[in-house]
Amino acid sequence: MKTRIWLLLSVLATGITWLYVAKVLAPWNQRRGEVTDGIKTQMGDLYAPWVGARELLLHRRNPYSPEVSHEIQMVFYGRALNQTHEESAAPLINEQRFAYPVYMVLILAPTVYADFSDVRPVARFAFGWLTAISVLLCLDILHWRLPWKAAAALILFTVSSPQIVQGLRFEQLALVAGFLIIAGAWCVSRYHLKTAGALLALATIKPQMALLPLCWFAIWTAGDWPKRRRVIASFLITMIVLVAAGELLLPGWLGYFLAGIAAYRKYAPTSSVLRIALGDVPGEILGGILILVLLLLAWRNRKTVPESPQFSATLAAFLVGSILAFPLFTPFNQVMLILPAMLLIKDWRALPRFSRLVFIVSVSWPWIVSLVLLLSPPRLDSANQLPLLPSFLVLFFPLFLPLLLMTRRAAGSRA
Repeated sequence: MKTRIWLLLSVLATGITWLYVAKVLAPWNQRRGEVTDGIKTQMGDLYAPWVGARELLLHRRNPYSPEVSHEIQMVFYGRALNQTHEESAAPLINEQRFAYPVYMVLILAPTVYADFSDVRPVARFAFGWLTAISVLLCLDILHWRLPWKAAAALILFTVSSPQIVQGLRFEQLALVAGFLIIAGAWCVSRYHLKTAGALLALATIKPQMALLPLCWFAIWTAGDWPKRRRVIASFLITMIVLVAAGELLLPGWLGYFLAGIAAYRKYAPTSSVLRIALGDVPGEILGGILILVLLLLAWRNRKTVPESPQFSATLAAFLVGSILAFPLFTPFNQVMLILPAMLLIKDWRALPRFSRLVFIVSVSWPWIVSLVLLLSPPRLDSANQLPLLPSFLVLFFPLFLPLLLMTRRAAGSRA
């Protein structure tokens, strides 16, 4: 009976979420983009990498070049952008450049002959399924056996969360990178070490998401080198192939990529959760301390086997640490928090009552507020940001989650 109730609630939450997106958030976001950023056409985050892949593979043009960037900007803004980042008073406009490692075009290669209007719905469908599969893989990593109705409810709650909804609306490749990291972890848990290394290498299409989890897998591999070295060997071989393929497609691509990243930090500046919460200097210091603590934790647990709770808990800590310490403040990057959140739910009975309340409020808030805004919709042409209210607590979720996980550990140790 409880399982059926949760499944019904998840279906209800999913319906509320997507009705809210269609009726309130999407129209408001479109108007805000037109008025604030001068966006002519909302193309999402997949358009720039797709154009870059098409131009490189079909026309042998440099996707990092100003010419290709201007073509992308013409679609977004109806004009090419030539802003100077040194003018601090001037408002920054996202230049929508190709800002990925060049080997990312290999993932998009099957789509370059299609029209982008056909690519978008397929991409959203595929990214949604990858997220659903990530939930199932996390269940297996945690050795958590659920009835199919409960698993389905967990998937629906995840896919209808503001973080994943944002990723699907923008067709964000962060959802692909998050899936690749989880899939690599699952392969490690099943001792498919060569496949794990290859998947983790592919996850570097988003280097800022993959770097810290890769540190955990590298240290874990060192814990039993003779048996685990295939992870590193496969990772290195795959990276060599990817980098070499990129060099064949675009000689000197690494220099273009690094220059593009330097420019991206100026026209689309992002930050870490800790820097946003504490300020730049304290946030950087605490982020550095956090990374050091995680590396020490990894070294202490380097000999753990994938079946052990310590392995999944350490992986979860590294995923949370990435969101806190790296420039991953945008909510769709929280796809990396699926495993840590599921670890918390799995150990629900070990949580103090207050921790349970905090988690319930932070998770249920978006659906409750979305329903209120659906029943009493705000004016979409006003300057207020009420349509963003369902995502309010999402920004603090990366701060709540590690604290809740620590209370789980404390409760467990007392027991």
